[in-house]
Amino acid sequence: MIYYTHMYTTETFMGILKRCGLRDTVQRRLVIDACIALHKPASPQEIHSWLLKKKHKIDLVTVYRILEKFSRLGLTHQHACNGNVALCSMPDKEGHHAFVHCERCGRTSEFISAALCRVEDAIARKLHFSPSQHVTEIIGLCRSCSPRRS
Repeated sequence: MIYYTHMYTTETFMGILKRCGLRDTVQRRLVIDACIALHKPASPQEIHSWLLKKKHKIDLVTVYRILEKFSRLGLTHQHACNGNVALCSMPDKEGHHAFVHCERCGRTSEFISAALCRVEDAIARKLHFSPSQHVTEIIGLCRSCSPRRS
């Protein structure tokens, strides 16, 4: 299992976009910067509000379109528990990306687990289901928010 260990920079994500044949635009950079600065999964509206507070002019529709494009490229993930979006913390790692999400502070950590992916695929096969993607999210309390054990 591979765990998230550090956040990539705007330049890292722009390099990935370039390798995918997409242009480096101010709007894309702004959305990436906002996602990095917010330090947690955020809604498109929260990203847009953050950008407006920083005096950047970008409309909400543009934020949605950019996030949609990033999602198709695997650069962002939408969290099932709240619909918020976060930059992928391991965009260059292949495999099933999964998350643990603290329901108190909102902290989210990403990990990759080939074993979990195999289990989910086996369940789908047993149910005669052909999945297009997996979304796994473990929801609970992080170490900081958990009651101390004596």
